[in-house]
Amino acid sequence: MSVFYRKYQNKNPHGSSYGKWFARAVTIGKTVNVDELARHMSEHNTPYSKGAIKGVLTDMIGCIRELMLEGKAVKLDGLAIFSAGIKTKKKGAPTSEDFSTTKHIDSVYMRARATGEFTRAELTKAGNVTELPKNFTDYHEEDEDESQNQSGGSGSQNSGSQSGGSQSGGDGGDGGDGLTND
Repeated sequence: MSVFYRKYQNKNPHGSSYGKWFARAVTIGKTVNVDELARHMSEHNTPYSKGAIKGVLTDMIGCIRELMLEGKAVKLDGLAIFSAGIKTKKKGAPTSEDFSTTKHIDSVYMRARATGEFTRAELTKAGNVTELPKNFTDYHEEDEDESQNQSGGSGSQNSGSQSGGSQSGGDGGDGGDGLTND
């Protein structure tokens, strides 16, 4: 198993790392959906059918979303703790009384913090990091804006699900609370 990357150059002339080269993770092939994950899981010596597994996964996803929207964190041991995060405007409000959710909150997003043996240190130790051959075309670049923000490049955060990155806590930072250690 490998974690693949492509090299890229920071082209933001205003950044402190302008002109430097960085690695950006890429994924191979298409994204695996719940149906394909259920099929994959059913092929791992389990007595459960693809349909039964898919039903449980579908219900789990719905319940995790519901619990997160209730302000709860959901821990899947050995994977991640899922919770909601808030991205606030960088300038913030001058006083507590001036703070307004409509004026000062940009978005709400999903955070996933690694837990158990699925930590950044363990992934780094276990991951076989391999540069993707230049002529390989069946891949997808990870969130380009996220990768550039982590390495000093330019780019803006999206307000959707985040992956990879460091925890910011939604305190007016970049909001990129991706997979971090618990």
